[in-house]
Amino acid sequence: MQPWHPQGSYVHEAALAVKHLAPDKYLAFCSALYKAFDEGKFKDADTWDKSRSQIYADLVALAESVGAAGIDKCLAMNAESQECNQMTQHLKWAVKYHRCRGVHVTPTVHVNGLEAGVVSSGWTAEQWVAFLQPQGADNWTGSNM
Repeated sequence: MQPWHPQGSYVHEAALAVKHLAPDKYLAFCSALYKAFDEGKFKDADTWDKSRSQIYADLVALAESVGAAGIDKCLAMNAESQECNQMTQHLKWAVKYHRCRGVHVTPTVHVNGLEAGVVSSGWTAEQWVAFLQPQGADNWTGSNM
């Protein structure tokens, strides 16, 4: 998530909501998210004229398409404080955790606790599989990335 892509926060909040409410659907949601992104969804051109609630609606629909229901409640504005949503603090903790470890740009990938500085944001699924399999990730295939 980079600050010049403001929709990145919303995407990450939705992913955290799926992980929180339906952890067994998290990888399926991430896979659907990557597919949607490859098709142009959630990029700057797609979100430029959309409101925050419209982007959340798109993310909720994507989560529902993989069987993760109820994330709309996690993404709704906090009624008491009129600020943030249920996932904002979780996002802050995740960012803080990674910033303490020197993660400031994407992609920064850690494998077995060590930073793997050779990865590229332009890698295909096949390149990721070729990288991960020698690292002991034999269960990774292109179908569940």
